[in-house]
Amino acid sequence: MAEKRVLETLVIEDDPFSVAVIKHYGNNLRDYQLNVHHVVTLEEALEFLDRNPQIEIIFLDYRVHSKITGLEILQHIRARGVKVPVIVITGSGNEEIAVAMIKAGASDYLVKGNLSPQVLEKAIRDALSWYERLREVLDKESLLTDMALKTSLSGVCIADMKGLITYVNPSFVKMWGYQREDELIGKPLSELFYGKEVLSELLKTLEEKKTWLGELVGARKDNHHFYLQALFSLIEEKIKATSYIMASFIDVTKIKEAEKKREALYRGIMEVFALRAEEVGNTETAGHIRRIAEYTHFIAEKLREIKDFADYIDEKYINDLSYASMLHDVGKWRTPNEILLKPSELTEAEWEIVKQHPRLGVEMLSPLLKDKGSNQYLKLVENVVLYHHERWDGSGYPEGLKGEEIPLSARIVALADVYDALTSERSYRKALTHEEAVEIIREEKDKFDPRIWNVFIENHWEFKKIRERNK
Repeated sequence: MAEKRVLETLVIEDDPFSVAVIKHYGNNLRDYQLNVHHVVTLEEALEFLDRNPQIEIIFLDYRVHSKITGLEILQHIRARGVKVPVIVITGSGNEEIAVAMIKAGASDYLVKGNLSPQVLEKAIRDALSWYERLREVLDKESLLTDMALKTSLSGVCIADMKGLITYVNPSFVKMWGYQREDELIGKPLSELFYGKEVLSELLKTLEEKKTWLGELVGARKDNHHFYLQALFSLIEEKIKATSYIMASFIDVTKIKEAEKKREALYRGIMEVFALRAEEVGNTETAGHIRRIAEYTHFIAEKLREIKDFADYIDEKYINDLSYASMLHDVGKWRTPNEILLKPSELTEAEWEIVKQHPRLGVEMLSPLLKDKGSNQYLKLVENVVLYHHERWDGSGYPEGLKGEEIPLSARIVALADVYDALTSERSYRKALTHEEAVEIIREEKDKFDPRIWNVFIENHWEFKKIRERNK
């Protein structure tokens, strides 16, 4: 029996199960053995490919990231001069997407539900064979890069290291409201956006991190503004000893405007919902809701300064989370008042009833949450309501999650809620002083994310100020 050919393989995928499937099938192919390396983000992929030129084949999930598609990742891989076969794998078939990916230089397009060792092996064999036949052309020409850029539905441009545009694709010209490509060639990239200082900071980040993903506000030829999902990549061609900037854009104006209207409606509904729940439950005050929102806002802003969270927490996340936190205890509306207002210690059975309020809260909000899709605000609401009593050491409820298993939003609200609960009057005890509350939280360090706990300990007097403002 002939020895199997070992292929150095990169899988760009955010689902661990899908990676495990590819590894399993890769060990059961007839002619090939896949030595699988795995990354999740575009940044990780580009860094890995720079360090590992021996990679022979790439598997790319079309939906690997919530903000960019596999098509954009493929464009940036090709622009970097990576000339190995790329096989796209997706959760569901779509002919339009398949055509776009093949035009952009993908070798094949496979659907996860139809995947098998036989299907995978055929795709690998065909891809390697096609590349072998075209190797001479691919080595001499920028065929793959041109395919990826010119056929893209995204607006794509290339700029030199001074920020002057050297190339734009047809979609970019149309997106910015111009008629011809030569109207944009030589133009400073900064003139196409509002807030030139934002672009300046972006380019500095690019020199350090090589990629940048985020939102920008574009300025069309007629001076109208529009919202963009932007992906920048620093391309360094070692053979030619040159560097340039590649950027791709998706116009998200309609999505942003619809999202703003929807979120304004949701926030209005939920603010009334939260206040009404407190009023009916008669357990806490509107002041409690406001304080939790302010504590949460403060913690999130401080966490944003920490490297671990800098790429995750932005202004929108902070605002969305502070609003979402107002709903944390909405499930108590369906908890009997005789239990919530009981002036003595609860029995074990009564305590079990109280512990149901996170699930009850999610049930109450289900008419709104069922349509959450990719809406960040509604996802935060769901996580906060359901998980704000989970604890870092696994001692919380309703699911006994621990550590990073608990969504960050719920970890933030958990500490804010504990502090406010300790410093508030209850039917069975008087409010503790600020100092007493701080001491208890200090002693219960293991129950909180250590970075969030540290933010509280280092800034606890700010919590006291917020409390006094919202009595």
